[in-house]
Amino acid sequence: MKLVTRCFFFFALLLAAGVARGQSCELPNPMGGCTFDAFDAATGQPVSAFCVGRGVRFAPCPSRTIDDDLVFYGVLPGVGTTFTASTPRCKPPFLSPAATPYVYTPQPADVGTVTVSELANEGNVAKYYIRTFRVYATPPPSFTLLPCPGGGALVTVTDATYDSYSAQVSGNPATFPVTRTPGTVLPVPAGATVTVTGSYAATALCTASASQPLPALAPPQTPLFTSLTLQGALPGGAATLAVGQLPAGYRYVLQLETAGAFRDVAPVPAGSSSVALPSAPAGCYRLLRTDACGGSPATSATICTLSLTGSSTQNRNQLALTTSAGPGTTYAVTRNGIPLTTFTGTPPLLEDANVQCGTTYAYRVTATQPGGGAAASNEVAVRTESALPPRQPQLLASFNLNNVVELTPLLAAPLAPGSTLRYRRAAGGRPAADFGNVAATARAQRDSAALAELRANPPCYSLRLTDVCGNAAPESASTCPALLTARADNPDGTAAALTWSAFVGPDPATPAVYALQRLAADGRVLSTAAVNGGSYTDLTPPPDQQVLRYRLQISGAGLPAGTFSYSNLATVTRRLFLNIPTAFTPNGDGLNDVLEVKGKYLQKYTFVVVDRNGQEVFRGTQRTDTWDGRIRGRAPVLGTYAWRFQQTDEDGQPFTATGSVTILK
Repeated sequence: MKLVTRCFFFFALLLAAGVARGQSCELPNPMGGCTFDAFDAATGQPVSAFCVGRGVRFAPCPSRTIDDDLVFYGVLPGVGTTFTASTPRCKPPFLSPAATPYVYTPQPADVGTVTVSELANEGNVAKYYIRTFRVYATPPPSFTLLPCPGGGALVTVTDATYDSYSAQVSGNPATFPVTRTPGTVLPVPAGATVTVTGSYAATALCTASASQPLPALAPPQTPLFTSLTLQGALPGGAATLAVGQLPAGYRYVLQLETAGAFRDVAPVPAGSSSVALPSAPAGCYRLLRTDACGGSPATSATICTLSLTGSSTQNRNQLALTTSAGPGTTYAVTRNGIPLTTFTGTPPLLEDANVQCGTTYAYRVTATQPGGGAAASNEVAVRTESALPPRQPQLLASFNLNNVVELTPLLAAPLAPGSTLRYRRAAGGRPAADFGNVAATARAQRDSAALAELRANPPCYSLRLTDVCGNAAPESASTCPALLTARADNPDGTAAALTWSAFVGPDPATPAVYALQRLAADGRVLSTAAVNGGSYTDLTPPPDQQVLRYRLQISGAGLPAGTFSYSNLATVTRRLFLNIPTAFTPNGDGLNDVLEVKGKYLQKYTFVVVDRNGQEVFRGTQRTDTWDGRIRGRAPVLGTYAWRFQQTDEDGQPFTATGSVTILK
């Protein structure tokens, strides 16, 4: 205890103490012995430390004789902090403590050291005494309470405030010491409440308690461990584990098998559905479940990591697997997210030969292990490298409905970015030469030559493929589209004669199969007839079409199933026929009573009749329009009338005819 005596000139204080205003003062004079004591306000017990929220009063020591109304107390935080100003020779100003009786109740902000000041009027001299005390916090201690089978519970203190902790169970007067990690197992019956109390070694009064009811223990479940997926190759790659059936009330830990025994890797919180390992060691993992007291063990299925690396050589991609999975494990491979069934080899080495140089493929391998869990490897990207040429391409040459040749590449694999296609044409006995631009896509290319030029010099085409690695495939076989010619076989056009050049496909040794298609003006197929050789006579063309339209649909000749080549569109325009009578007799006898338009291939025409003054007396636009000789409802007038017929042919050519007709009795 520290004692300091000081002189004060505090007017209000001295008046309260009965000291004259003009009385002299003494300089501080140290003195030994007891000055004042602190007492618990509730019990009156002397205390050497204070507790937050618990009142304290102060009193001079019994060796000092002084009236209570001459003593004042105050408390300030810190060591040696007083109510006097730092002025020399006891000069004012001063800060006054409180008059007795005074009760000090520490607050949470006071935790630590405080200085208690006593100001007393002894022998007409104001004296100042100070003592320092420790204030202790008294928050309710935090702890966890986990039930165990058989009437036990694990009490684990998670609080760090107090020096020691004890626990009591409702219905049991005994007190049990409890600790922080790893906790303490206590006998706790179902439905009981556990109260934990924290205490300090320096004072028995500064305590606090907290209570929790014992939660019900969920039925145990075997933990599920369904998959382990790597995000990167091992060592160093992260892993994600899919887990389940982890009810609260139990402890779960992820374990790794090492040298034939499992060791703990990381705790897993109850209720988790996934576990992340930032840098997963290679090996076999499982989940261990125990109750809070360390009993009731159960383990999940064991899943072993599956690490994947890849490389490429000679147009083949190799995959190397690293895993501890045992016999009975089955493997599945995906390439670019699609299941791959054409790989060869057996783990740990797999090979994909169905690849194209310069193309990057993303692989992942999944291993389904005997216990039912699945390990998914990290995804690995492999760029195919090779000095081998790509497979020989094929080329399809075919006419569209506009009689333009379209060239479609038929490739064994999609054209990789950076690869090129070069088209070649041979015609008129000249050697093949490049034409058009070098293509970087597999879209169809067109030959802009007119049909007449192609007929004069029948073309054949081929294709060269160079992959992104600079390897050139063998040039494709030459392919030649069929050229079709059609003409009327008689003056009336009731038959059509057709001839064509032979189609040459990707495989010249395979015969071509021809089908003759009759088309409508809009390109619809009206009918099909199987033909062979190089000619055919159509004896039954559509009777209502002025323009006959034909083309050949060709299969075989090495074309893939369902792929066709088409010849050019060949047409036969039949002559329009018009028959207008020179006279009619609208007398009602049923013979030649009306004027009607007759002929072949008549449609969407205009037929106009005018009188001798040039006035229109009749107009018709279809075969059902007939004239009975009446003019604006009046009876026919005998005489001669002029007519004019106009129509556009199916091939777009105008047709015009004129003449006269006479009305007779």
